[in-house]
Amino acid sequence: MKTARNARYVRRGRLSSGLWDVAAYGDDTVPDGTIDEGGAEPDTEAAWSVTEPDAGLAHVAIGRYLLPEQPGLWFVWVDEPTASPAATNLVAFGGDRFPAGTIISRYTFATARVPNGEQAGAVRWYPRDGLVHQIFVAPQWRRRFVASTLLYTADAFHQANGWAGTLHGDGRRTALGQLFAAGLRHPNRARELTEEMPEMDEAALRESRE
Repeated sequence: MKTARNARYVRRGRLSSGLWDVAAYGDDTVPDGTIDEGGAEPDTEAAWSVTEPDAGLAHVAIGRYLLPEQPGLWFVWVDEPTASPAATNLVAFGGDRFPAGTIISRYTFATARVPNGEQAGAVRWYPRDGLVHQIFVAPQWRRRFVASTLLYTADAFHQANGWAGTLHGDGRRTALGQLFAAGLRHPNRARELTEEMPEMDEAALRESRE
């Protein structure tokens, strides 16, 4: 199956959290990142789909044609509105405390009593335009498609919020980010490497959730 380079986002309504109920489809007949308000959905599997969760802010399901093997993660949204520029994070956890694909708030996480050792990774990006700043995957979770799962889920959450642009990378990446970019489904969203960045600081991210 040939995978399209461009993505079309179909908005289907609103979730109870106020986020968009939205799905992404590969479609090279439109410019990458085209938003379709209430349009007909293709008769193909979605790249990802945002729907109402059993609990939390949203649920993201990633198409099996993109990720045949999925690590079964759930996510905590950690916003950084006072950063310069304002940033946002999704922190991934393993375990069955929440259904895989669920995104919860940091406030829900604070009462969930989840050990920090279950953290699988995190992605940080800028909501103003979708530029990805850093990706982190815990050593014990590497080679299990965690980075891919994080990026697709972050792309879905970015669109669910109605933020501008699409997730993309500039020429600054960590070593892990460079490995991920090499196999990116949307190669047009990552520029050539110009500077290798340090890995995301797991300790600092953990403190920001507490």
